[in-house]
Amino acid sequence: MKNILLILIFNLMFLAGCVSTKEETTFILEPLDTPKEIALVGTRYPWMTQIEIRLRDSGFKIKRFASVSEATEKISETKSETYSEASTRVLMVVDGYAPNTSYMRCFGGGYDFQFINVELIDVSKNETIATYANSGFTEDCPPMSGTIFTDINNMVNNTFK
Repeated sequence: MKNILLILIFNLMFLAGCVSTKEETTFILEPLDTPKEIALVGTRYPWMTQIEIRLRDSGFKIKRFASVSEATEKISETKSETYSEASTRVLMVVDGYAPNTSYMRCFGGGYDFQFINVELIDVSKNETIATYANSGFTEDCPPMSGTIFTDINNMVNNTFK
């Protein structure tokens, strides 16, 4: 009986270690009616390519930098206004840590994230549209594969019409 109780406790501890830490929040009521174009900002870790590939496959045009140009608008005969104009309306800021060594990568090619945070920002309003935070395994990490890259792709897709 004592052995069965110990096995049960260890199994519960193992399963508790597999609990998702996923947090996803959307701050807009209606999806954006704008071209599917975003600027992807963050350190260019190898796993960033996985996010970019999925977004491109979903029809997004990805800009590598949030470039800003100056625009001048004539308001009246004597007055004109100059302001900064972003190249895309939506900025996606990505920050995360997933070791990329042969000892820490998954056999299937996936990643084991210590953390990943994604924030979508509407540049025209200077407001956060949506956020995503998680840790754990990505796709291609058998037998513990997760859905981190798919979750991020779905979050971005759901913010656009």
